Amino acid sequence: MTVVKAADRLKDRYEVRRPIARSGMGEVWEARDTQLDRTVIVKTINPGRFTVDLLRRFRREARLTARLDHPGVPAVFDLDSHDGEPYLVLQRIEGIPLTDLIAGQDELPIARVCSIGAQISSVLLAAHRIGLVHRDLKPGNVMVERNGAVKVLDFGVAVIDDDERYSRITRTGEGPGTVGYMAPEQIDGAATDHRTDLYGLGGVLFDLLTGQPPFGDATTMTTVRRQLGSPPPRPSLLRPQIPEALDDLVYTLLALHPDDRPADAAEVYEVLAALADDPPPIPGVISDELDPVRAYAAVVGRQPVRHGIAPNTTGGLPDRVAEADQQFAQGNVRVAARLWRELADEYANDHPLSIEYRLRAARAHVAAGERDRALRQFEAVLADLARADGAKHPRAQTLRAEIEQLRYGAP
Repeated sequence: MTVVKAADRLKDRYEVRRPIARSGMGEVWEARDTQLDRTVIVKTINPGRFTVDLLRRFRREARLTARLDHPGVPAVFDLDSHDGEPYLVLQRIEGIPLTDLIAGQDELPIARVCSIGAQISSVLLAAHRIGLVHRDLKPGNVMVERNGAVKVLDFGVAVIDDDERYSRITRTGEGPGTVGYMAPEQIDGAATDHRTDLYGLGGVLFDLLTGQPPFGDATTMTTVRRQLGSPPPRPSLLRPQIPEALDDLVYTLLALHPDDRPADAAEVYEVLAALADDPPPIPGVISDELDPVRAYAAVVGRQPVRHGIAPNTTGGLPDRVAEADQQFAQGNVRVAARLWRELADEYANDHPLSIEYRLRAARAHVAAGERDRALRQFEAVLADLARADGAKHPRAQTLRAEIEQLRYGAP
C-alpha cells in the first residue's frame, strides 16, 4: 500500500495538492476535482496504522456522514481507493476550528456563542432523528466559516441505532470520544444516546464562553475524576455577565446523569436561538458583509416553526400565556418555563404579573426534576415579594412554606 502524496491523481479525477492536517490515524489533503473544477477535501488512512477494523471504521464514517443531510455537515462526494489505499472526498470548508477561534479571542460575544451553539443543536437534532450519535463533539470537531455558518465534522466514532454493524466495530485502541468533553456514560462504557451528544455540546459552550474546557486539569486521570466526582461547573463563575438562562443550560447539559440533561436538542436550540440575536462580527474571522448563504438563511429563518422548535415571539399576551400553558399541559415543561420567564421579563420584578409568571416557571422546573434551579428562582421571587409587601405578608409566607417543602420535604 502506498502513501498518497502531492501531485497524485486519484481515479484520474482528484488532483492532490497539499496536506492540511495529519494525525496518527490518517491525513487530510486539499485536492481539485478536475471533472467538476472545484476544490475538495480528501481524507486518507495512514498506511502504517492500517487494519481491517480501521478500514471498516473509515467506510462507516463516510456512510454515516452521507446519511446526515444537513447544511451543518460537510457533503460527502465520493468514497474509493487508490493503489489499495481508501480515500474519502468531502466538501471543502472555508473556516477555522473552534479551538482556533477560542485561542484567538480574549472573550467571544455571548450572542455569537449562542449562534454557534444553536447551529450545532440543529445538526444534533437532524442526527438524532435518524438515530445517529456523534460521541466526539468538541471544539476541534466544529468549524465556523467566514459567514458565521457552522459545520460539525468527524463522525469517525459515531453510532447509529438501526444498524448493529456500526456499534460492534472496534476503535483500534482509541477511546470513543475525548476526555473532558466525553460524557460520563462513555467513560464508564455504558450505553450512549442523543443525551451523550448534549453533554459534549455543554462542554463546547463552556469553552466558548470562558476560554477554557469545563473539566480541564493537569492529567487525563484528574480530568476524569473531576467529571465523575464533582458537580458540573457553572460558566458564570468565570464570566458573571452570562445570562441566567444560558448559565442554567450549560450547567444542565453537563449533568452527570443523562436523565438530568435537557430532553433533546430541540429544547437546547430554543434557549440558544432566543439569545443569538444580532451576533457581532469577529474581525478577521467572521464577517458582517452580505453573504449569499446568510441572505438565504435569513429568509428561511422567517418561516414559522412549530412543535417546540423555536420560541413564539409574536402574538399578544393572552396568546403567549396560552401557549405556555399548552406547552406545560403537553409535558414540555422546560419550554413552558422559558416562555413564562420571557413573559415575566416584560415587567418589573415586583410587578404582580412578573411574580406570577416567575412562579409558574419555577414550578415547571420542579416538574422537570430541576430542584436546585427551581429553588434559586423561588428565592429570587421571595426576595422581591418581601421588598414589595414585607416579609410577613401572607403571599411571602405562603411562598416561604413552598420553598421549605421543596428543600426539606417538610409538610
